[in-house]
Amino acid sequence: MLCIEKLQLRLHGKSILEDVSFVLPRGHTLCIVGESGSGKSSLLRAVNGLLPATFGSLSFHPKNGRPVSLKGRWKGVAGLSGSRWVMQDPISALNPKLPLGVSVGESVFAQKLSPLELKSAVSAALADVELSPEMAKRRPAQVSMGQAQRACLARALIARPDLIFFDEPLSALDAIVQKQIAATMKRIQTRFDTTFVIVTHDLGFAAAYADHMLVLRGGRVEANQSAETFFKTPESDYCRELIAAAHELGSLSETVAQVSGTKAATPC
Repeated sequence: MLCIEKLQLRLHGKSILEDVSFVLPRGHTLCIVGESGSGKSSLLRAVNGLLPATFGSLSFHPKNGRPVSLKGRWKGVAGLSGSRWVMQDPISALNPKLPLGVSVGESVFAQKLSPLELKSAVSAALADVELSPEMAKRRPAQVSMGQAQRACLARALIARPDLIFFDEPLSALDAIVQKQIAATMKRIQTRFDTTFVIVTHDLGFAAAYADHMLVLRGGRVEANQSAETFFKTPESDYCRELIAAAHELGSLSETVAQVSGTKAATPC
């Protein structure tokens, strides 16, 4: 579905990403991990056309919509038709002056739905993330952080995208809400066969939910493995250090680390 080959990104003469490649089949989850400043968020922005790629190729084949194929120096396509993005801070991602229902419905504005159709679509999207129709009337300041993140997820889902990008979607939430949102994400992915690209620092989350792991370090790929293989036989000393640190901090248990049923990627 999504294939990136030898992506390079340079800004103001500085190399941000160098020769980044990965393949993500439809319905799978890719977790991108690495230390702060390793290029994780920059990779999402380059793929989405928000930063100009210096070199590389991108191939995107959604179930519904126009395939995209870019090579050489490309600026992306600002959002990749058929994809949506869920940001790190749900409160700042929502317009504070608008009710949640209006923010959720903005995602299908181009479809020119009737008021009744729009209300029905918003209610269905809120139900998908386990929010009541009443939540559509509330503003961001009137809901919890977890409810705001569910609303952001509903805003992404209402358009039935093939691909959703998540930039640290759980980092602003407490542990219990993190678990609830993660379970909701997984349920939605299974129901709609949606593909996820998730930037995260949480290896416990990655071990539980990822099909594939991409580890960045200094803008380069340190590891590109199935999740099962990564946690059993990581490719580098750096990856082994990451896993060991997660164990020591208690965010990665031996049980969670034994990821099974990992799906195989196919070539570009």
